[in-house]
Amino acid sequence: MTDRYDIVIIGGGIHGAGVAQAAACHGYSVLLLEQRALASGSSSRSTKLIHGGLRYLEGHYFGLVRESLRERDILLRIAPELVRLQPFHIPVYPSTNRRPTSLRAGLWLYALLDGLGHNSRFAVLPRQEWAALDGLETAQLQTVFRYHDAQTDDVALTRAVMQSAIAHGAELACPAGFSAACITPAGCDISYRVDAAERHCTARVMVNAAGPWAGQVDALIDPRPTPLAV
Repeated sequence: MTDRYDIVIIGGGIHGAGVAQAAACHGYSVLLLEQRALASGSSSRSTKLIHGGLRYLEGHYFGLVRESLRERDILLRIAPELVRLQPFHIPVYPSTNRRPTSLRAGLWLYALLDGLGHNSRFAVLPRQEWAALDGLETAQLQTVFRYHDAQTDDVALTRAVMQSAIAHGAELACPAGFSAACITPAGCDISYRVDAAERHCTARVMVNAAGPWAGQVDALIDPRPTPLAV
């Protein structure tokens, strides 16, 4: 393990692992520090969905939905053992806020943004198939739409992304506790702990991907970074 890196990443969730993979694939030297275990925080408590964001259509975030669908389809293609296409159902009752016409229009737009490919198909479920949907209340049920999105094992996906990063040259220190960092004109001087031993390294760039602990990491950086609103 060297003591000089292009990029040091704090946090071994899916964002940290993804940054490590992307940077390593582009030839940068990378060290990722994770204090517990990969995906031990928010990345193991996700919805387990890899989706385009159907609900974002109402906010007119068409570019975001298109990009998310494209990334979903890439994962379905390159990691079929980790990301699987699943059917989802939208039942419509008299009390449902969105009427069948608006739901059909939304699903059509969702499919259109996905290029009208195999993964974007949707349909109205025939009445004779309603009973097969476990737990569905059929009293006053008007119609049921079926569309498809993807599901994953979020922990396994995070680990696979990190293994890909390592295969491309990234280094992983886990468990490793981040101690402090000092921002200098040349980059960052970083201190961290492994097995109670204090270690030091330098980096041109440091990435705070600590999730819920990002504020705690920021507090250990001198000077403290200016918060960004995104």
